[in-house]
Amino acid sequence: MEKYDVLIVGASTTGCHFAHKMTEKGFRVLVIEKEQPENVSRSYDIFHMSKAEIEQFDLELPDESNPVREFSFTSSPMISPYGNHPKEGGYFPVVGFHKHDYIMLMAERAKNSGAEIIYGASFEDFIFDDLGRIIGAKYKTDEGEKEAFARIVADCSGIPSAARTKLPDTSVVENGKLSPRDVFFVVLYYVKYLDRELDPRSLDGFFMQYKSWSAPAGEDYDAILGIGAGHSFEYAEEVFHTQFMKNVKFPEFTVEKIERGLTPYRRSVYSFVDDGFIVLGDAACLTKPTSGEGCTSSLVLSEIAVEVISNFLKSDKFLTKERMWSINKRYMKAQGKDFDSMRPLLMGVIAPNFDEAEYLFANDIIFSQKILGGANSGIQIDGKDIADIIKGITKGIATKKLKSASIGKLLWGLKKSVEVGGHYDDYPDDPKDFPEWKEKAEELWSSIGSLADTCDPAIIEKLNK
Repeated sequence: MEKYDVLIVGASTTGCHFAHKMTEKGFRVLVIEKEQPENVSRSYDIFHMSKAEIEQFDLELPDESNPVREFSFTSSPMISPYGNHPKEGGYFPVVGFHKHDYIMLMAERAKNSGAEIIYGASFEDFIFDDLGRIIGAKYKTDEGEKEAFARIVADCSGIPSAARTKLPDTSVVENGKLSPRDVFFVVLYYVKYLDRELDPRSLDGFFMQYKSWSAPAGEDYDAILGIGAGHSFEYAEEVFHTQFMKNVKFPEFTVEKIERGLTPYRRSVYSFVDDGFIVLGDAACLTKPTSGEGCTSSLVLSEIAVEVISNFLKSDKFLTKERMWSINKRYMKAQGKDFDSMRPLLMGVIAPNFDEAEYLFANDIIFSQKILGGANSGIQIDGKDIADIIKGITKGIATKKLKSASIGKLLWGLKKSVEVGGHYDDYPDDPKDFPEWKEKAEELWSSIGSLADTCDPAIIEKLNK
């Protein structure tokens, strides 16, 4: 029976990054991946990362001649529901990669630094010691069931959360599976425009009210027209065809390829650690609330985990949840509070109908250059900005450009955002205080609901017929 310092379940972005970082620290690492190499991360072809994030997390940036790398561009503007009033998001260089190929590059980097990766190996269950603590895992290959002991098991298996969902009910880490209400259903249309004189980059943009966008797609296509929804693929496609394509006038195009995939879209798990265990990446529901992107957003937690876990592995101490609890606390301060408090706010922001949102965009009320332009670097608004927002909303209601009900939902989102932020500020320093904190958090999120609750009832009724 093999013994390792770290056993990682899943060899996609987070798993490969975590493996590389831990082997760099001198630890023995095993990664098990249920898919064969050629099938890893095949739901999407193209994905994007900012150059700043590539540098922040010490990721590889292949040369422009490398086929793994497809293109570079700058961030896209936020655009109103009828395709008007773009609000630039600032200058943020972004690089597009072929996702499968880039992850294979990350896997090779992890192996070169010393990690062992076994493909076609599916997680079966944990191995526990006499005290009920995790000390390894059972996994299955074509050769049968095998066992590996490890001082810590990391679940980086993505949405299936293969290891997390096998935790006992007594664990402080949630073991429930993600439901359709907990994920974002994403459909990507790879298109070519009939007008070959057209510059596709001039059409780039994000349309918040539809959760849709136009972005670069590489040499073989002119653009990706993408859309996401909190209900189903069918719902996303219905919004795309009956609302987005109707209200935003794109030049004629042909659809060359369609991809469908899922990304988690809900709050993160409340605790990432337990005795001998940590959950990272999509398995922990770590995605950016504004875009649903998870590849680099999950690495913030990974970097914290590498530092904390390495210290205790070097000291030869058992990795109890008490010893690793600072991972939870530090992540909530570094990113968790900001991400999760933004979710109810976004639910409120998309409450205005298309005409109302168009009015807000046109008059720089909430959807202003200052606010949307600072979304990636930190929004800074002062008392005058708030006064202007209130004045604009009051005028909009008086002139019947805005409905009180829509503004009420927006203010509800703001209120709930503040409540979430305040509660996360009080994240417990010690796991013994965690049950009480979690109970209050559950009550709060129960009152907030899911992005799926914001779906158009008329479309759902149509799809159910």
